[in-house]
Amino acid sequence: MSAATLPETMAAVRMARFGGPEVLESVRVPLPSLGAQDVLIRVAYCGVCRHDLLTRAGAFPRIDLPVILGHQVSGHVVAVGDAVAGVAEGARVMSMIYTGCGGCAACDAGNQALCLDERPRFLGEDVDGGYAEYVRVRADTLVPVPDGVSLKAAAVVICTVGTAYHALVTRARLQRGETVVLTGASGGVGIHAMRLARQLGVRVIAVTSSARRRADLEAAGANDVVVAPALDFAREVKRLTGGRGADAVIEIVGAATLSASIHAVRNGGRVVMLGNVEGLPAEIRPAHFILKEISLVGTKSCTTAELADALAMISAGELAVDVGEALPLSAAAELHRRMEANTASGRLVLEVAGEPGDRL
Repeated sequence: MSAATLPETMAAVRMARFGGPEVLESVRVPLPSLGAQDVLIRVAYCGVCRHDLLTRAGAFPRIDLPVILGHQVSGHVVAVGDAVAGVAEGARVMSMIYTGCGGCAACDAGNQALCLDERPRFLGEDVDGGYAEYVRVRADTLVPVPDGVSLKAAAVVICTVGTAYHALVTRARLQRGETVVLTGASGGVGIHAMRLARQLGVRVIAVTSSARRRADLEAAGANDVVVAPALDFAREVKRLTGGRGADAVIEIVGAATLSASIHAVRNGGRVVMLGNVEGLPAEIRPAHFILKEISLVGTKSCTTAELADALAMISAGELAVDVGEALPLSAAAELHRRMEANTASGRLVLEVAGEPGDRL
């Protein structure tokens, strides 16, 4: 479809108030107009994650309503702004989650999530996202999708492999032969972080609260699995590491497991905060950080270069990406219900335009 034949309106799923899945309404809205630095993407797939559920429920009340959710977008470029160079119509692309000022040192380094000059805008919260037939993004947030990666897989890469890459490689600085603990290891981020860690030559201790997840985690590549229904896994991690503790913990669960993670890490180790699935505050004791010289490090998203590296690994067959069921755009509320009921398997996506021949 050329820019000259684009429709005036598009189908979208929009929320005008916070609440349950029922607040997601199918609507028709005007096609987004492009600024000079913008591109228009025909959405092929949009990934859905727990962050979407929190946003919908009102965990981030600062956002302006109404808004179209969806921060994991893949598709084809169908129109470009007057000042955009190097982006061809028809290109297979995915978008970064955040848009910054475009001119500070962080944005120049491809780390728009840490823009130094203005508050980064979150796709699907601060600006309309991918629960729609088309989405407008700024050109500097685009990342090309290699031919060896399906657009369906690309729709979940940034919140799984991309986030894991930034956490393990850049923030935790994990080295071959080290040991990492992954909390919430059976989730989408955890499984992909485990695969990446094994690819890096890192020993993985996977933590789960459910015994029925043990076999799945072992099959996914965990060196050791700790089943901790009460989330008290530190003692077992110490036993598995000869009393020393892990070199790093990737904290995916958040407040509920942070205390155990602090106890599970070795002297001088690193605890990297990647997620906080319930959005709750956590209590920590400064003495643990002082006496053990632990580093508590935050991690937010990933850079364009890290995402490109992750896509290259997937394209080369070095990393597998799990994508579950694809539901049509109109079934967004049903998809949210399944996720809240924990009846969904794998990362779910909304299929909008799709892509012929998708391999996942």
